[in-house]
Amino acid sequence: MDDRIDDELMQEWTAFCAGHSEQEDWYFSGLLQGVTGPDTLDAVFATFPHADELRARALDVLAAGHWGDHLYLQPAGPADPQALARAARLWLDELARVAGAAGEPALQATLREVPVVEASPACLQSAWSGSGPAAYLHDAICDEVRRARTLDSPQMNALDEALYHLASDLYLGWYITQPLAPASIDFAPYLAFWRLGGRGALVDGAFLVEAPAADA
Repeated sequence: MDDRIDDELMQEWTAFCAGHSEQEDWYFSGLLQGVTGPDTLDAVFATFPHADELRARALDVLAAGHWGDHLYLQPAGPADPQALARAARLWLDELARVAGAAGEPALQATLREVPVVEASPACLQSAWSGSGPAAYLHDAICDEVRRARTLDSPQMNALDEALYHLASDLYLGWYITQPLAPASIDFAPYLAFWRLGGRGALVDGAFLVEAPAADA
């Protein structure tokens, strides 16, 4: 096991997955914080379907970032603006595909046509905190994942919580658990975007991509 892993929490996880204990989802939020190797991942995913695929995808995420002294995994970026814009476009193309399949032609058209625009962190934070296009898109992504999930259990909910706290990012967690929602969104383009330091928000007329030096 990794030196930074809480052995007692891992023992609780094993008992919980075996049905020998009951815990709230949040109890396992720190389960994967600091993980670096496959042994811990083997133990975490052992009782889940497609455990080998889950492990391989978790290793993909770990390879895309670094821990350093951070509580959450950090992306390997930053990338040059052109590479980041290309990665953002591929992510938007996948979301547009899903929107079309879900019967949302207006959202599909928006995602296909919207330009990728650099913006300050403050602009993105404002977009995320409101009830505009960014929130609508996020809700649509969440609905699609929930619809496609093939496993619904307390253990699945707790795993979602642990994976979210790996990098404080829902979509990376859903990249890892994609084998459990095979008809859902392909989160591989999102992982490629995140690896480059990508953080984005849909607003009226643009998909904002964080550029720390950009003017607000």
